[in-house]
Amino acid sequence: MTTGIVTSETSSKMSKRIKGIKIDALENVNSGDKKWRDSQYLDTWVNAIQRWLSMKGIRLESKKVLNFIGFKLQGSALTSYNHHLIKEKDKASFFSFILVLRECFIPSTNKDLLWKEWEAA
Repeated sequence: MTTGIVTSETSSKMSKRIKGIKIDALENVNSGDKKWRDSQYLDTWVNAIQRWLSMKGIRLESKKVLNFIGFKLQGSALTSYNHHLIKEKDKASFFSFILVLRECFIPSTNKDLLWKEWEAA
């Protein structure tokens, strides 16, 4: 038995168990706010989005995720999202958009070593 991995089966079971639990609304990304330029703040938001979607039983690979993300964006983040959907068409995914979002917000000179290690892997 493997633990710590969320599959569609476990995600579905988890979704049924937490039906009665209230989960706070997730924060919208407002590109005008400087806090989004902090890599840790953005990564924390992405992790919260992933957990929330997983708890709701929505697979990160589904197109529903991209639609959901679109409602959580404002300003240039929303413009980048729309551009990404047009440019990538059927290849657009949650993961590819998060890379675009990170590229838009986080300066290339950022000293975030964990991100660079993950990106190189």
